[in-house]
Formats: sequence, C-alpha cells, structure tokens
Amino acid sequence: MWCSKFKDIGREERTIHCLGIDDPRTSQCEDDAGENPDNSQTIVRNDPLSESARDSKRSGTPIVQIKPQEVKVKLRKGVSESIRLTYRQAFGYPIDLYYLMDLSYSMLDDKAKLASLGGQLTATLQELTDFYHIGFGSFVDKVLMPFVDTHPNNINSPCDGCAKPYSFRNDLPLGEDGSLFAKRVTEAKISGNLDAPEGGFDALMQAIVCKDEIKWRDQARRLIVFSTDAQFHQAGDGKLAGVVVPNDELCHMNDQNMYDAYDRFDYPSVGQINKVTKERDIYVIFAVSAHSLLYEKLTKFIDNSSWGKLSGNSDNVVDLVRDQYNAISSVISLTDNSSDAISIEYFSKCKDASSLMKTNQCFNMREGDQVDFTLQVKLNECPKGRDREIVEVKTLQDSLFLEIEFICGCECEDEDDHSIPSEICTGQGALVCGVCACLPQYRGEKCRCKADGTGDDNIDQELCKVSVNSTEVCSGRGHCVCGSCECFQEDFSGAYCHCNRRKCLSHEGDICSNHGTCACESCTCVTGYTGRVCECQTDEACRLPGQHEVCSGHGVCDCGKCVCNSTSEESYTGQYCEDCLSCIGGKCSEFHAVVLCQFRDPTSNACNQTVIIVDSLDDEERGTRLCSFVDEEDDCMIFFTYRYLDNSKSYEIHVQKDKQCPEPAPIMAIAFGILAGIVLIGLITLIIWKIATSIHDRREFAKFEKERQNAKWNTEGNPLYKDPSNTFSNPVFSQQAK
Repeated sequence: MWCSKFKDIGREERTIHCLGIDDPRTSQCEDDAGENPDNSQTIVRNDPLSESARDSKRSGTPIVQIKPQEVKVKLRKGVSESIRLTYRQAFGYPIDLYYLMDLSYSMLDDKAKLASLGGQLTATLQELTDFYHIGFGSFVDKVLMPFVDTHPNNINSPCDGCAKPYSFRNDLPLGEDGSLFAKRVTEAKISGNLDAPEGGFDALMQAIVCKDEIKWRDQARRLIVFSTDAQFHQAGDGKLAGVVVPNDELCHMNDQNMYDAYDRFDYPSVGQINKVTKERDIYVIFAVSAHSLLYEKLTKFIDNSSWGKLSGNSDNVVDLVRDQYNAISSVISLTDNSSDAISIEYFSKCKDASSLMKTNQCFNMREGDQVDFTLQVKLNECPKGRDREIVEVKTLQDSLFLEIEFICGCECEDEDDHSIPSEICTGQGALVCGVCACLPQYRGEKCRCKADGTGDDNIDQELCKVSVNSTEVCSGRGHCVCGSCECFQEDFSGAYCHCNRRKCLSHEGDICSNHGTCACESCTCVTGYTGRVCECQTDEACRLPGQHEVCSGHGVCDCGKCVCNSTSEESYTGQYCEDCLSCIGGKCSEFHAVVLCQFRDPTSNACNQTVIIVDSLDDEERGTRLCSFVDEEDDCMIFFTYRYLDNSKSYEIHVQKDKQCPEPAPIMAIAFGILAGIVLIGLITLIIWKIATSIHDRREFAKFEKERQNAKWNTEGNPLYKDPSNTFSNPVFSQQAK
C-alpha cells in the first residue's frame, strides 16, 4: 500500500509515507489516503483451439493451437502475475518443406537418388498432412575466384557434363505439385567449384528471408532440408574474393530466380542464420553425408535446427525427413522476447508429468495432445522513458501477445523520498512508491546486491548473458541472481544455463547411451563408440578379429553394425558378413570336421576347437546360425549352431547331443506280417469260393424244383415211365392153335 496519512499520527508524514505493502504500518493508513494499485489482466482475444487443419480450412478460419492469443496486463514492480496458457497440436497442420541441395559434382549420385525418391518424399508428406507444399533450391558457391574457376574456358563447363556455376537458384518455389518436384530435381544439372567448402550459407539466408519468392505460407510448419556433403563458407571468407560488406539479411533474387548479390555481400555468419531462423520461425534440418561432427556442433548455435546423417547416396533421405519432422513436432517449446525489465517463468505438468515443474518445454507430444502452462510474469525494474512493453510468447508456429503496462508511480510520491534510506531496502536505497530505489552501487529488489555481482537479488543482467550480442538472460533457461545464473531445472547447467543435458539423452533415456559422458550439450564417447549420443559403435566393431576389411569386405558398417551385400548371385550374412548363404562352403562347412570329431573321438588332438554338447539347440539368439550335416558312418543327421563372441574373440559352437538317426527296419514284424497276410488272403479266398458254390447249388436246386412242379403228365403217359411187365405174342404159336 502507498499511504500519505496515518491514523495514529493524523497528519501527513513525509518520512514514512508510500510504504511497501508488507510494511506493518500500512494498517494505520487513513481510509481516503491509501493507494494500492494491483496487478490485473484482461483477455483481449481468446479464439477456441482448432481440432484439425482440415476443419479450419473448410470453415475459412485460422488454425489456432494456442489460447489465449492476446492479453493486456498491468504489472506492479516486484509482484508476479499468473497467466494461464493452453496449447493443443491440431491434426494435419500444414507443412512447407523446401529442399535446399548442394549441386557440386560430389553430389551427383545424391541428386539422382533424390529424383528417384521424390515420389516417396511427397507420399510421406501426404501421410503427415493434407496441406503440404514442397519446393526445391540448389547452390554451389560465389562465382568468384578463388571459390570458382572464372577462366573463360572453364566458367561455362567446370567439369564434364556440368552446368555453369552459380551461388543460389530457386528451382521450384513451394507448391502443391509433388510430381513437379522430382522433375525439377532431375532437370537440375550438377556444377563444380574449386575449394572444398560450399556457399550453402548464402543460399540458406536467401531461402529464409525471400518469403514471397520461396512462397512461405503464414500458417505452416516451415522446414528447410539442407543437404550437402561438404563444409560451408561463413562470414569473413568473402574477403578472399574482395567481398567485405557484411551480409545485409535481405532478399536479392533476380528475374531468373537466382541470387545476384553474391559479389556484393559476404557470407552470413552463424549468428545471423540463427537470428533469421527465429525471426521467420523456420526450422533447418542439416541432412549431411559427411562432416557429421561439424554440423552436429553447428546445431548447438542455431536454435531452430537439427541434423541427420545421410547414407552414401542419400537413399535414406525419406526416413531422415520423417524422423526429424516427428522429432520437431513432438516438442512444444515456449520462448519470449521480453526485455531485462521483465522476467517470465514457465510452469507445466506437461503430458505425462505427475506434478507441476518449472519448464518451458514438453516432450512426446502428438497430434491432439493438450498441455497447460502457467506463466509467472514479473516486473523487475521500471525502465526509464517507457511505461509499457509488448512481449511475444511463442512456439514455432503460434504466439501469445502480452501488452504489459508498468505500474511504477504513485500520487503520494515525494522527491525527498529518493534521499531517505529505508530498512526495507537494506539501508542501501530509498522506498519510493513502495519499491526500492537503490543507490548507484547497489542493485536488486531489496538493494541487497552489489553492482560487482555479489549479494542475493537479481542484478547486472549483462553478466548473465552468453555474449554481448545475446538478448537472452541465462540462455532463457534460468534467473539472473546477482550476476549469476540460477537454472530452472537440473537438466540445465553451465555459467549461463547454456548446457542442456537432454541433448545427451538417447532414445531410451540414457545419458550418452551409457557409452560416454555428457559435457555441456555434447557426449564424449568412450573408445569404440561414436555418434551424437554415443549410440553407434565405430567401424572397428564391424571388423572380424584378425581381418582388416570392414564387414569382411561384403558389406558396409552402419552405426557399428554390418549391413551385408545381397544380390541374386550372392547373399552374405553373419555379424561380420562372413557367411555366404548362396555360396559353396561357409562357416557350416568349416566347422563340419570339428563337430564330427567330437562325436567320434573327443579326446583326439585333431579336435582343435572345443564344442559344447547341449540337449537342445537355441537358434533364436542374435548372431546364431543353425547348421546340419549327415554322418556317413551311420547316416545320422547332426545339428549344431555357431555364434561369434565379442568378449572372447572366438566362435562358440553348440552341438545337439542326440543325433537324428533313421529307425532300423522291423524284419520279424515284417515277416510275420507277410505270413499272416498270406494266410488271411487264403482264408478269404476259400470263404469266397465256398460262398460262391453254395449260391450256385441253391440256384440249380431251385430250378429243378420249379421244373418238377410244372410237369403235366400222369404215370401212364409219362414218357419216362416204363411198365415192369411185358407181353409178347408169338405168331407161330397162334397159327398152330387154330
């Protein structure tokens, strides 16, 4: 409270009026003599968050991922104000991808591969969003000696089949036609220059600042893929060609879409590239096939950047772009452009956090995820000559604007107050309008800090900056307390909180993959490991002990692992590509004799390698190969596995204890079976014969009976009947009787 009259005194007391709000004497202030201005905030614009880019496009409204969008704040010195901010990543947010490629002669195979993968690249963008634009630009170097051979006989054709050199050319502005991208890449001709470094920074600066020429959209994730296999020229190198004017960070594109001011302005510096990427909200992905360490270090000085390693001919460029984009979009990071007079602290539970923590970043974000931040805004000093400030709190695509009005004066202020020391100000300053006006040699809220950096309160902001040109105190990751930085989190360290331990974390969350130590923001790997977070073994891990060739000469070493060659004629496998699946011989044949020796005579000196006899084989373990062969002595099948052991530098052979032998033929069973079969067949034959004859007899008898019953003769008329008595007549006897 600021008070000009007190009840217990009843008169105006110039020596004690305008007390601070914590002073117990303020309770005696007259009702009409108190003045107690307080912080306040008014939300000016609070548009609802967008669900998806498609819905916003359909309704014709802007895509909103952060709310509120504009807030007016009145701040009293030393009193913090809390502002709530909500962020939600919209589905299918538009993407502007500009592929900036080095077209010097060494990139010939990379260009061909990019042209062939153009369809896959656009297909990948279609998977990410319905609203993608893709463009293509190329660069070589300044067309000046000693960077390029400018002799008339060489300038038009610096190499066989090469085009005339140029600094930067916008081959294809950003647009929706993905098929045109591959066509323009194919049409672009390789050129050449003299020295090893290229003029990529000239091209990168133009690609960033030439908004209309490149056709960057206002609402899109703006990405530049910077592809090269060489180092880069930077500020100061132009002096070699007599170019001494610093780069002006402006667009200089002619009617032919080419950079034509290369001979007037020097190469940009790393600081200038960092400045324009943050101003234009453009993210740079350095996709390099060589000089990985250089570009890895470069990303530490360019905030909106990352790097990835291309394969020899850039055939992994699609995967690299996809992985880098996912990494970028999975992080929400809030920054602001506040002056030293204002400090902003960020607090959030992030996505999966169980408690509120001081942070301006949240990780593992996905489309549709929502996270809340609380901003603690505080006015540290009342700057002279101005009573307000506009601060932009932003992500890579969205912003919250804070219009901050300073409350630094009061009606009860008196000039004499400036000369009266106050105990509240540690006796080292006067209490003016409830706040401390420190003596020249003291600084801070309670004037406890000396100008030389000692004390307790926030002083000398310049001492907390990394460099004179830096605009951020403690790298935006901490508070400046009496000239020293106090970092927000334990992940931030260093004299200026410029070291971020998170950059040393592997995908599994281990520091330097447990193969090194984190020094500031980079990993120092132990012997045998390399990579940004020591995730890769060196080429030594790809050499079979005793051999000099990487991957046995049948593959390439990728992050400490062999990628074996495979063709229609030969296919190699194994940890070191030492085995050929389609070749005669191989390790299976090599260990044939050793395994056979163990079965026939394990004590023999001929068995020069020990094998392990096991009940059953396990061929699921990484690097294990299953082999088999037939023992000619007993025609039994023998099974074994082999695996190379890194720790002992030898092969481990496991042999299955039991052979797989054919079963002996059961002779007696077969003989008795045959005999029983013959007898059975005989019996069956007899039974069939008996049944057949019986059926025949029955049929004949039935036929006879039928004929007998149908007979029509009596006994006398039966032709078959013969009377047993005969009568004879003797004619001679008859004549004599007469």
